[in-house]
Amino acid sequence: MLRHGPTIVVSPLKTLMADQVSNLLSRKIPATFINSDLAKDEKRIRFELLKKGAIKLLYLAPERFFVRSEEERNGLKRTRPSFLVIDEAHCVDQWGRDFRPEYGRLHEVREKLGKPTVLAFTATAGREMQQRILSSLGVNDAVIFVRGVDRPNIALVRVKAHESERVNEIAKLLRLRELQGQKAMIFVPSVAVGERLKNALAQLGLEIPFYHSSLGTPWERQELVKRFVGQSRPVADQIICTNAFGMGLDVPNVRLVVHWQQSASVEDQLQEYGRAGRDGRASAAVIFHEGRPEGRDVGRLKFMAEKTAEAAKLSEIESIRMRERRFRQIDQVSAILHSSSCVREAVIDYFEGAKKRQPLSLSTRILDWVFGSRHEAAKIRFCCDHCDAALIKKSGAVGYVAEAVRGRR
Repeated sequence: MLRHGPTIVVSPLKTLMADQVSNLLSRKIPATFINSDLAKDEKRIRFELLKKGAIKLLYLAPERFFVRSEEERNGLKRTRPSFLVIDEAHCVDQWGRDFRPEYGRLHEVREKLGKPTVLAFTATAGREMQQRILSSLGVNDAVIFVRGVDRPNIALVRVKAHESERVNEIAKLLRLRELQGQKAMIFVPSVAVGERLKNALAQLGLEIPFYHSSLGTPWERQELVKRFVGQSRPVADQIICTNAFGMGLDVPNVRLVVHWQQSASVEDQLQEYGRAGRDGRASAAVIFHEGRPEGRDVGRLKFMAEKTAEAAKLSEIESIRMRERRFRQIDQVSAILHSSSCVREAVIDYFEGAKKRQPLSLSTRILDWVFGSRHEAAKIRFCCDHCDAALIKKSGAVGYVAEAVRGRR
């Protein structure tokens, strides 16, 4: 805020931009966004405000830097920002080659903007991904700050169940007394699986809306988001969604996150179950699996990875490398799900590696004090299905989740 130039924030989703800008304006911080939903005159007005120094934070999608309008491109070049901020920076690695290739060209953007200082933030990037993000952004010598990824207030539960059994188990979870008036999210790997789950739950008397990227119009998708966060009526406390939903949303009282099957990477898994318990209160995450590393769940993810690699405009060698990397990421999640050890420790090790007992520097302590969570996480009472195996044997997975959400044994 004190720098002369503005800050450009690269953000992946329009809904996320709108939500963050709205929150900033409510705090009297001059911010705005520019995207394709705006009329030409509205864009011009916002560029004029930026030129006059009236905007301190400008939110853009990465594609905005490569639009056909030369006037708009030149307007961005003239901003000479003090900082280039990459929000949800794991998208640089996950989307930077295939789904949204402009993420892979942000190093070019930085050069054209005059090489401003880069700040890249993400809650989900393992050690390998951290290095790939820095390389893609052209800042290999950047300093990396890693805060603890552990969420001690979230009980982690792996449940072995065939697809035919999962609908009934999910219905039992959603009907728990402890979840009434609280939020629950069910992540599915594809639209087809989501539609089947929605219809099956409806037959059991549970009408749960389903959010995915091709749902209706942008307005309809935004309206469903508002219903879930409580800004629109009727409020939707429970939602089925693909991973297109939830990124960057800060909904405090999500008590339960359910995964129909494993995610495509450990980063995705943490990003998704990390929706739970953001207010620090006791919550639970349930992940269904088949009980074996290679099965229909893993096959579905690898088939989708194959299709993505084929659709990407890459050379044959690069396409093979992409496929191999995605397969390895899928196998890394599978290894955690089928291990006979603590799930929490496996996730922590993936992101942080061996714990280094080094004293925190003064600057890091200040960062923790300023930017650290305002919510104190609940004291650990539940860990995972491995550490609490005796309790699960006694109460069953659904009973364990109920006690975990209550926060007491």
